[in-house]
Amino acid sequence: MTVTRITPKAITGKGRLVYLLETLLGLMLITVLNVLLFRSDIGFMQVQPHPYWIVVVLIAVRYGFFPGFFAGFMAALLYLLFKAAAITDISLLELRSMDLWGPPLLFWVTGMALGEIRQGHIRELTNAQIALKESTRLAGEQKKEMQTLEQAKVEMDTRIFSQEHTLSTIYEAAQALRTLEAESIYMAILDLLRQYLDVEECSIYMMENNTFQLKASKRTTSPRPRNVLGQETEPLATVYRERKAVTIDMALRNDFDNAGLLIAAPVLTGSGMEAVGVLVVEKMPFLKFNPASIRMVELIADWCGSSLENALLHHNTREKLITDEIADVYNSKYLRRRLHEEFLRAKRYGLELSIIYLEIPGFTERIPEEQQATLVAFASVIQSHLRNIDLVFMHDTPGAFVVVLPTTPIAGARVVVNNIARAYQALVIMSFELESNAMALRVGTAAMAETMQETDELLAAMAEDIHDAVITV
Repeated sequence: MTVTRITPKAITGKGRLVYLLETLLGLMLITVLNVLLFRSDIGFMQVQPHPYWIVVVLIAVRYGFFPGFFAGFMAALLYLLFKAAAITDISLLELRSMDLWGPPLLFWVTGMALGEIRQGHIRELTNAQIALKESTRLAGEQKKEMQTLEQAKVEMDTRIFSQEHTLSTIYEAAQALRTLEAESIYMAILDLLRQYLDVEECSIYMMENNTFQLKASKRTTSPRPRNVLGQETEPLATVYRERKAVTIDMALRNDFDNAGLLIAAPVLTGSGMEAVGVLVVEKMPFLKFNPASIRMVELIADWCGSSLENALLHHNTREKLITDEIADVYNSKYLRRRLHEEFLRAKRYGLELSIIYLEIPGFTERIPEEQQATLVAFASVIQSHLRNIDLVFMHDTPGAFVVVLPTTPIAGARVVVNNIARAYQALVIMSFELESNAMALRVGTAAMAETMQETDELLAAMAEDIHDAVITV
């Protein structure tokens, strides 16, 4: 650290007057006392040590080099004056004697020496004060930086906490859209944006009759957008055509005329191969506009497409095409299609995905009436241990079920299997079916791996794991 040398306060400005005044007053006081009380020894020539030393030493020790120099010089000058006045007939030899020049020189040299020693202390003190001041300044800056970092941390924690409605939680909310009518899904999607991303203004456009039709809009202060936009309206046309999200900076770089948006994400079909509309975010808090939010808008837009597709499927085919009439779960024909959707979604967004195989032992040996009652009871047991985002399907094997667990790792799937197996065992005991062939539930589990490219690989891994359940406590 570079230290700037400054002149001590004692010898600058008013400080200079102080040491000059104290030196002159000290010497004057000694002289007055000498004249009034010791007339027989004018100049204190017979006193050792000489009283002038009081002034020289105190001034030099207190103020430093220049004051010491001045005090020594004034003491020497007074001493010479009084010494010369006491000699009536001075000769050339006496002018050269140390008796005349020795004490004055000693006053002067001693004043300078003591002053220089004190000056060194003053410099050290000054440098220490400068260093302390610099350290205090740096500490203040670091304190401000720390406060800024703490505020940033609080903001980041708040942002993370607000976004820590995990993908599983948001996924669960989105799954509820699958049972809604199309018109309700539009508003539910916009509510998701407002709930999880604090979006203030947003809209959904669907491609119908080669135009973008406004299906729903949320507004705070802005007027409602136009109900119909041409199919070439940018940046909606680019989002729809390329099936990729566009943000405000991309729109501005491409000189789009209609760039009054923050994020525009394509609404895709369940397969992700075709766009059916565009989800537009027009206003949201600045701190929320980040890559994570853009990704979340894309994900919600994808859920919108899946929900609309499911709603249309529900409207056109009803439950008889995708559900089993007896067990009230999805049928085996719907398993591959729906599992493929979940598989693609998990691969695209890096989510966990697990499946479970559950087979009732000795099912084919029962009479038809018992088979139906067993399917209903076992389906009820399975569903009671699942989340509302989990999916239950009938398997091609009689008396077997497949459970799809989105956002669930293999360890979680095994916990679910253990819970269902324990509940099934309790159900068997309560039904007084104590035969050994009715107790051993057959199970299998598998989880999607990064190397998997097709759902058949996931189903094959599940089939390889089928074994008799071992219930753990």
